[in-house]
Amino acid sequence: MIQIGNAGCEMDTSFVRASGGFAWWYVDVVTPEGSGLVLIWSYGLPFLPGYAVDARRGRPVLPSSRPSVNLVLYENGSPSFYLLQEHGEQDAGWDGAGSVRIGGSHFRSFVQGDRRVVEVDLGCSVPGTQRRLTGTIRVEGAARRASPGGAADGAGAGDVPHEWTPLTGPATGDVALDFGARPLVRFVGRAYHDRNGGRVPLHALGIDHWMWGRFPLADRELIYYLLWPSDPAQPPRGIGVTIDEDGNTHIVEGLEVRLVGERRTLAGIPWFRQLRLLLNGRLWLDVRHRATVDSGPFYLRFLSEARNAEGESAVGWGEMCYPDRVDRALHRPFVRMRVHRAHRRSSLWVPLFSGPRSGRIGRLMRHALRGARS
Repeated sequence: MIQIGNAGCEMDTSFVRASGGFAWWYVDVVTPEGSGLVLIWSYGLPFLPGYAVDARRGRPVLPSSRPSVNLVLYENGSPSFYLLQEHGEQDAGWDGAGSVRIGGSHFRSFVQGDRRVVEVDLGCSVPGTQRRLTGTIRVEGAARRASPGGAADGAGAGDVPHEWTPLTGPATGDVALDFGARPLVRFVGRAYHDRNGGRVPLHALGIDHWMWGRFPLADRELIYYLLWPSDPAQPPRGIGVTIDEDGNTHIVEGLEVRLVGERRTLAGIPWFRQLRLLLNGRLWLDVRHRATVDSGPFYLRFLSEARNAEGESAVGWGEMCYPDRVDRALHRPFVRMRVHRAHRRSSLWVPLFSGPRSGRIGRLMRHALRGARS
């Protein structure tokens, strides 16, 4: 289902040449109060409408044909800005290493000495307004090293269907974004960076659902990754990753999970308020979801708090996804409302879900009036 990649290698370019595959880079920043951001730049993001259904119908397209940028800002645990923007293939470029251009935005991820640095320059249109999202995000922290002799650290082999690669230990994110001529956000928080690559569609990886989360402890990054196979006869896989301030990685397999406090979303997805993760029968991490900050027909994102066996605690982000529910016909019209297609006509409703939380009704009305005149 998944292999942990080698952080010393660049993303394999074959991921974007694999029909129906995907390649995405992920950055998040979080403060103890629950403010922050999640940023994803990608080729073939599986959540884009029409991408998975093309693969299911036997005509998968190349990831390079579907570049996109997704940014969500949070203020005290609530979304304050949302943008999922898709561009044409001709409007994107990747140098095969750490530099990616999508539309008017540039993304660089590189190692400098023993430090991982991410530099982002954003330049995005926002539907329903002439004002643009601009600004910078900079992440700097411990560059993750491979575990000495660790079999769990992949070497980027070409036959691996899915590779997940954490890239940072403890890191700091500095965010300065504007909306038009006005400042939108300025903050500094703990940051995290990883990447994912797949050579087959997400729904074909044999994953029924996964739960993931990351937490910035004082001197290390703590990550859990729980995967339930599509085959119910197979047991779930629980992975724990610790990356210290020198970039050293410790990976544990065999985490067991105790799920507490079941809830269901309006779309019928079950989720749990508490996860108790055990290693050899002893507590490894106790996770409690403070708030559901994003809820869709196949994906949930949480603001979470975790405490380990030593009593250390931290606030971080978590997620849950059901790949087989992605891009289903019943949900696709609603997903299209949330995707701004910068290179072609978008849903009439896209301004209602894009841009700052305030002013969305006005942007929707202006967008509708311009559409009526055209």
